[in-house]
Amino acid sequence: MKYGYAIALFAVAFIIQTTLMNVIGINGATPNLLLCLVVILSFLFDERNYGLVLGMVFGLLYDICFSQYVGVAALSFLVISLSVMIINFFMNKETVFSVITISVGATVIYSLFYWGVMAMLGSGYSFLYMLKNLPLYILYNTAVVTMLYYLMIKKVIRYHYDRYYK
Repeated sequence: MKYGYAIALFAVAFIIQTTLMNVIGINGATPNLLLCLVVILSFLFDERNYGLVLGMVFGLLYDICFSQYVGVAALSFLVISLSVMIINFFMNKETVFSVITISVGATVIYSLFYWGVMAMLGSGYSFLYMLKNLPLYILYNTAVVTMLYYLMIKKVIRYHYDRYYK
């Protein structure tokens, strides 16, 4: 994947996230498409740093447009991308279980980290409100990351389960 395609993916996800996602929300929870792209691109394309760089750029853009404090989402995406890249050494890219596990962990870490930074900055973002919607966020983000995984895995792994290919 080239940077142009990754930038286009993030731009489309940013536009959809900020305009259409509120229509399909359940109890105020919607999938975080930017987080899903950071997770899947950091997991599948770890040598190119797509998730790291573009996650920070679009996280900063998201904060500038919609957040009370600038830099919280960008810093959260940085932490998630680095965590996924480190965990990537111990996980197999060819199994869906790895993607689901990383997606659940990334959603929980993102929510806790985002809440922690916002609480340190003095925001009224309640911990109980974050916990109330966390199961929905986990379900939404895991479903989106799994769909993205099935769409992108053929670009990364050419010969699935081929024991002679090295």
